[in-house]
Amino acid sequence: MTDTSLPIVVVDDAKFSGAIVERTLKKAGYTNIRVASHPTQALEILKNEPARLLIADWMMPDMDGLTLAQHIRIMDQEKQHFTYILLLTGKESPEALSHAFSHGVDDFIYKSDMHQQLIPRVSAAARTTNMLNLLMRNNTTLKKNVQVLERCNHTDLLTGLGNKRLALRTLTNAIKQVESRQGAVCCITFNIDNIEEIEQHHKGPIAQEMIKGAAQRLQNLVRPMDVVTRLSKNQFAVITLQSNIEDCSTQAFKRIYDGIANKPYPTPAGYLTLSISASLISAERVGNMPSAQQLLNSSLSNLEFARDKNGIYGTQWHSQGQTFQSERQSIAAS
Repeated sequence: MTDTSLPIVVVDDAKFSGAIVERTLKKAGYTNIRVASHPTQALEILKNEPARLLIADWMMPDMDGLTLAQHIRIMDQEKQHFTYILLLTGKESPEALSHAFSHGVDDFIYKSDMHQQLIPRVSAAARTTNMLNLLMRNNTTLKKNVQVLERCNHTDLLTGLGNKRLALRTLTNAIKQVESRQGAVCCITFNIDNIEEIEQHHKGPIAQEMIKGAAQRLQNLVRPMDVVTRLSKNQFAVITLQSNIEDCSTQAFKRIYDGIANKPYPTPAGYLTLSISASLISAERVGNMPSAQQLLNSSLSNLEFARDKNGIYGTQWHSQGQTFQSERQSIAAS
């Protein structure tokens, strides 16, 4: 079925031939036709309102059809649009046509065949440009939907825990609650130090099963209101609110550490142990509270010290005028 509403721009510096193209199109039923007498005028028309098909003469003064095609391709890319470019030409050499195709032209009509070929070629162009523009619109919509899903997604697919997005959102809410209601927020990060070693020495999904096992143990060891998240391949975080900062001690969370670090995991390769480093950072409403990102980054940066201590490495956040100071304490793994 012919799409007679197809937006078409005709550009030809020779008014006579431009009028012939316009009259032929109207006779075939096409109604949305704009005519330009110069390539620059055609670009202005397309800038204000894109077309699906452009019909132009190859040879025009100041700007030929190939240069016009290049300008249109740049414009199309900016607008996420596709304009089918059909040139009228007297050149019939294969070399000339190959050169034009490489410059973004989609089709040609020899001027000697225009009366017989124009409408069939326009009809074919309509099908192509309508399909490509529909695909581009669908692709744009799909990309937006994916972006929305990514923004909304707070779940780690392997473990079913929350991911880093959820960790930051939970920390943000916890910090706001401490600012308004006192108490303290604690962020404990856990790093599996030997996961790559396990992957190298044991074939199959053993390492992933151990990660899932650690995630399950963490979930079982914390309080119902605490939030457990997986930050990356080998890192977890537990976010908890306490009534006072004295409850955010390394000793208070040693039970959780022992539950994932000191108890072997059953696997097809036998019982294996995870080497775990843990870093705890806590904050109360004294001076300026840290942001969620600052608190999480501080906990992660202290994992290096935790690895040296072979246990939980604890700090308290004290920020006066944006200056970070820490009170460190550590407790070795039993």
